Amino acid sequence: MIEDIEIVQKNYIEKKAAEYRSRGYEVEENCPLDFLPGFRADLVVRKNGEAKVIEVRFRTSLAGSPQIEELARILHDKPGWSFELMLVGEPERLDSPEGVQSFAREEILQRLDETKKALDHGLSEAAFLLVWSAFEAATRELIAAEGVSIARVTKTGHVLDQAVHHGVISREDYDYLANMRRYRNAIAHGFDVSDFNDEKVTELIAVVRRLLDSEPELV
Repeated sequence: MIEDIEIVQKNYIEKKAAEYRSRGYEVEENCPLDFLPGFRADLVVRKNGEAKVIEVRFRTSLAGSPQIEELARILHDKPGWSFELMLVGEPERLDSPEGVQSFAREEILQRLDETKKALDHGLSEAAFLLVWSAFEAATRELIAAEGVSIARVTKTGHVLDQAVHHGVISREDYDYLANMRRYRNAIAHGFDVSDFNDEKVTELIAVVRRLLDSEPELV
């Protein structure tokens, strides 16, 4: 779990560094601060004589970072300097058996084939759960190609958030999948959904295949 969190945090810092560089800032990562010995800032960005210290933290790790308050206090009174604390949502780990592994590409494609068979037999809800599992596995593979591993079983929201953050899916896809997640939640927990139909399953199959085809390294 700690390794996954560190990877997410490191990737987020790198993304922010690239964003500031694209805006003409001078950027230093893991930067020592003369006015706070022993402390290394995640990012220090400079432009036009102004400097900003940026720290990236998970909410649950703030209690273990007493220097953050001291840093904010020092920078508040330091001319030409400012401070920004960016909070990253920590993924919630779901209860699951030990040793679980995300589907490989072959297994993802197999789930898609099983989805079609379930639809042919009139099992649309079962088909939807099959294709949804294929979607989550495919998305984790694409996120991994961006250098971020989601090794734990997490809520779908975390997978979606990571996917849109790293450009794996578009904002339009994100909105569509967030809506489909509502159907998945209802069906998986034993609720009848009046407007559910086969078309929603076939649409999701098409999305999963498009995601798989979007990453050459996975083909």
